[in-house]
Amino acid sequence: MMEQIEVLVIGGGASGMVAAITAARYKVHVLILEKKSSLGKKLLATGNGKCNFTNQVQKAACYHSSQKDYPWKVIGQFGWQESVRWFDEIGILAKEKNGYVYPASGQASSVLHALQREIKRLMVEVHTEEEVQKAAYDNQRKGFLVTTDKAEYFAKKIIISTGGMASPVHGSAGDGYRFAKKFGHHIVSPLPALTSLVLEGSFCKMWSGTRVQGTVSLYDEKKNLLGKDTGEIQMTAYGISGIPVFQLSRFAAVELEKGRKVTLCLDSMPEYKKEWLAEEFLKRKQQNEKQSIRDLLEGMFPDKLASVYVKKIKIADSTCVSELSMELFIRLAELVRHMEFSVRKVSGFEKAQVTAGGVCTEEVCPDTMESCLCKGLYLTGELLDVDGDCGGYNLQWAWATGFLAGRAVGRNRNGEKNDTNQSVKSASGRNSQKSAGRTGKMRKDRKRRAASYKKSGGEASAAGNSRNQRISGH
Repeated sequence: MMEQIEVLVIGGGASGMVAAITAARYKVHVLILEKKSSLGKKLLATGNGKCNFTNQVQKAACYHSSQKDYPWKVIGQFGWQESVRWFDEIGILAKEKNGYVYPASGQASSVLHALQREIKRLMVEVHTEEEVQKAAYDNQRKGFLVTTDKAEYFAKKIIISTGGMASPVHGSAGDGYRFAKKFGHHIVSPLPALTSLVLEGSFCKMWSGTRVQGTVSLYDEKKNLLGKDTGEIQMTAYGISGIPVFQLSRFAAVELEKGRKVTLCLDSMPEYKKEWLAEEFLKRKQQNEKQSIRDLLEGMFPDKLASVYVKKIKIADSTCVSELSMELFIRLAELVRHMEFSVRKVSGFEKAQVTAGGVCTEEVCPDTMESCLCKGLYLTGELLDVDGDCGGYNLQWAWATGFLAGRAVGRNRNGEKNDTNQSVKSASGRNSQKSAGRTGKMRKDRKRRAASYKKSGGEASAAGNSRNQRISGH
């Protein structure tokens, strides 16, 4: 017998759980269908298990989409303060460090368990290990027929929260794109983002395991700057990794998908001028002219990175510095500040934290997350053509879209107007004054955080519109 459901949520990830909870607070009968053995598996891996669930520094440049203004229309309705308040109401005390917001427990499991408890309290129906095979609109019954590998359902409304294609081990396989296409939606080519880069050249094995505090810059084939970021950079046997690289990876993926060349520039000593470095090399030579070039570089650079520099300037490790001229030291200084590599490819979805691309946002209402093509269909989270920077932005996107979708179906069911100018209120009935006070306290440092972020955020957003043409049809 076909089960009748008011709201069916396909996917029990971050945005799906928040959508289900929000809808259920309006006394809506909600069912979550999750193909994995439990809800929110990917959430446990966020923030290295600490769950950086939002960020105090919020601005449009933190989010990327083919429709550049779209993400901010959503975040403007449910920002970091609303996230902190919402989670406080289900038992998560927030703490922040340099603008990054975490649960006070320091454990992603705390956030997941709080969501699961609220789902249970609201009596949201949950079916795990049940995979949706197809979803279609029934014109006669004015609702949706959803078929799984175990049963059939009829739902008045459905919320597709299946995620993108990143981290397939947690269940992200791109199923939602297939469902969305069936309802007439267009898909911006899904690409790996927040991931490492594979570089050309045999030197990678030489520097594997090295870490430096430096700056990476990314350029297109016309030498236009795509993005720039500073922080801890990790060298790998296949290329380069670390958060600064993650922040730029989406831009590389877009260019490479178009068949264009991409160049990465590494600056391993951004705090020193080239002139100072050249003089320092000369000073070290004068102190001991019998030492080798590798001895001269020791104490300034990690051994493995020094080996790459020596190879790049085409001299032997054992070369005595007495044979080296100031001209060579100038070349070496320039290399330290600007070492270029060709990017062969972006690491695949199995290593990516998020997907760039997805359901075209022109076809989804930013106030409600309802499809503009099919009434009663809602789309949330990573499924959409929006990806955020590293640092809690993708979870903020998940919470915001899940909340707006859940609120919309709840209000529609109760005959309420979806007034986007109305302040976000809890439907749980709990007093939020205490959580509002906490967000007020956390807001004090926002100006300082924004100022420190300005340089990297502004520069990294230079290619925010670079994938406007990556849209596929049906």
